[in-house]
Amino acid sequence: MSPNSSYQRHTPGRVPFEDAFSWEEGLCSQRIGALSRLCSQHDGHRNLDDSLLQEVLAGSAQAWLEAEGRAYLQLGSQQLEMVIHPDWRGQGWGSWLLARALRERPQATTWAYGDREETVKWLERSGFTSLRLLFKMRFEKEPPAPPEWPAGWRLETYRDEHAPAWHRLHVGLQKDPARAWSLSRLERQLRQPETAPERFWLLWEGAHLRGYLWLKGEEIFLLALDPCSRGQGIGRRLLQWAMSQSRGTWGFCDQSETVALYRKLGFSEVGRDRCLRRCT
Repeated sequence: MSPNSSYQRHTPGRVPFEDAFSWEEGLCSQRIGALSRLCSQHDGHRNLDDSLLQEVLAGSAQAWLEAEGRAYLQLGSQQLEMVIHPDWRGQGWGSWLLARALRERPQATTWAYGDREETVKWLERSGFTSLRLLFKMRFEKEPPAPPEWPAGWRLETYRDEHAPAWHRLHVGLQKDPARAWSLSRLERQLRQPETAPERFWLLWEGAHLRGYLWLKGEEIFLLALDPCSRGQGIGRRLLQWAMSQSRGTWGFCDQSETVALYRKLGFSEVGRDRCLRRCT
């Protein structure tokens, strides 16, 4: 049965996972995506980090998919994600899944998408504490004109020979080195149609790479600027370039100065996601 189908509510005598939930080889990204989209439409916010699915498909993360596509659990090196069909919530599936995940990975991070109070409290009862809060910001006005760059600055579309320079800058910008992408992950992402290299720009000051911007449809998928280039209006120009390339541009940010910049350029807050970590 497809996860797009409607399931009648019922209260099974046992948690269905005891019989039907098992490791599944060759996970089908289409089935996982269908379940995620259905849940997103029901909840009004995202419920899965799409980039982590690439880890599963590459064999660098573990995942479970319930036999009829009603629930999904993913365990990366540090992060766990869960998705449960709306018709099968409130019956203990989530608690069963979380307990199963924590046996595999006692120390992990996860997300309370939508920053729902009941979800946050449920995770806190299992030992999670709040780590960071992401603000979803959207620009809903007419796209502005592309910015003018100071002398010596330019944007270039990504090319394969740029990979080493991009990776050095990317790794150097991470507060948590464990969150840095590998070059193999970059290669996998570039092969995805929604994040083609034509929508990936690198910002140069002369021969020095200072920042980058990657768009995924209307989403600001990646945006970063070297700290040595801040305070010169360069970050504002980079964000304005993103706004000029797509109508309805949106993205996530968590630092107060970045949120302030988004607001200054006309973005409004349309949602929040909270990251929590369990260290016990």
